Amino acid sequence: MRYCYINGLYKNKTDAQVSIEDRGFNFADGVYEVMSFLNSNLINFHKHISRLQKSLDSLKISMPFRNIRSLELIIKRLMHINKLKNGFLYLQITRGAAKRNHIFPKLIKPNIIIFSFSLRNDEKIYKKGVKICLSNDIRWGRCDIKSISLLPNVLEKQKAFEQGFFESWQIKNNLITEGATSNAFIVNKQNEIQTHPSNNFILGGVTRDTTIEIAKSNNFKIKEKAFSIDELFNSKEAFLTSTTAKILPVVRINEKKVNNGKPGEITETLINKYNEFLKFQN
Repeated sequence: MRYCYINGLYKNKTDAQVSIEDRGFNFADGVYEVMSFLNSNLINFHKHISRLQKSLDSLKISMPFRNIRSLELIIKRLMHINKLKNGFLYLQITRGAAKRNHIFPKLIKPNIIIFSFSLRNDEKIYKKGVKICLSNDIRWGRCDIKSISLLPNVLEKQKAFEQGFFESWQIKNNLITEGATSNAFIVNKQNEIQTHPSNNFILGGVTRDTTIEIAKSNNFKIKEKAFSIDELFNSKEAFLTSTTAKILPVVRINEKKVNNGKPGEITETLINKYNEFLKFQN
């Protein structure tokens, strides 16, 4: 965690510098990815890179790496010099540094930053579950781009934290889109695992997609359709997914208990299957 990668060099974090004219600072003109690694193995690496490429294409920023293998070697080198076997990686690519102007500058090189960090969730929350609140979705119309412009998410996450909630699930047109930092799932009355479809109203999470794949391979019914507030309050189970939280049971929404305030059976099965999936990553 002491060293980072910045524009082709490995540097101590205290020595890393980016121009004050970086368009990431001035316009949030950039994208990012957060990946996890376990026993020095990157989890869902190619899925993360595929999403990164889509985000870059959406902003018309060129991929700064020659190929995916070179990026993988850079990341593994960073893990090695930081002496980390388990943890997370933050990768950020901005359009680069140029004189402040809304118009895209010509002949500009992207700024690349990669650093590692550790985050250890209390294992008790996977047994107890977490409580969430609801809020209006105030984000822009291209949530599918993993943009570094996260102020609406920050505001809602902070509001949830101040009120004693783990997360805030967001509402647009009476439908739940996703959490401030996670994707939202319920188990409906038909025992279907239901979640918002992957479109411009949500960030299609890598853990979300993996959870769906695991569920299908274990013969659970999946329904990729947005659910209403009423459907949420009448659901049999609820859970959230993200790279850092994995699969986490939701046992209370505002003041309403889900499954009598306990993690549901389907949710617990998915957690176990996801943990098995992690063990066989290489």
